[in-house]
Amino acid sequence: MIIDIWRGANLTLAFLMELIAFGAIGLLGARNGRGLVWKVVCGVAAALAAMTVWGLFAAPQASFSVPALAVLTRIAVFGGAAVALYRLGYRRAAMIYPIVVVANLAAIHLVTVSA
Repeated sequence: MIIDIWRGANLTLAFLMELIAFGAIGLLGARNGRGLVWKVVCGVAAALAAMTVWGLFAAPQASFSVPALAVLTRIAVFGGAAVALYRLGYRRAAMIYPIVVVANLAAIHLVTVSA
């Protein structure tokens, strides 16, 4: 029972970290546009690009099950989110975010291996 709660909490945190990644990447994309319409287009396009790549290679039900591409996608999206947070001025969040992501992925892996 405790393992199920632990697994659920870590999967919820993983989903939250993914949402933060897409949001940070989208916000950075929006910051690069000129004019309201272009800012919206750039922000949505950046977030959708990250979500598409994630869905193709890194999601639990990914379209392509290639472990190397899943790892590279995770590094690119989570690393891109850390860079985006830094560029947006959230310096502490940019330093803490990758630590939480790695700890969370390790916790998920440990629960999966031990179950």
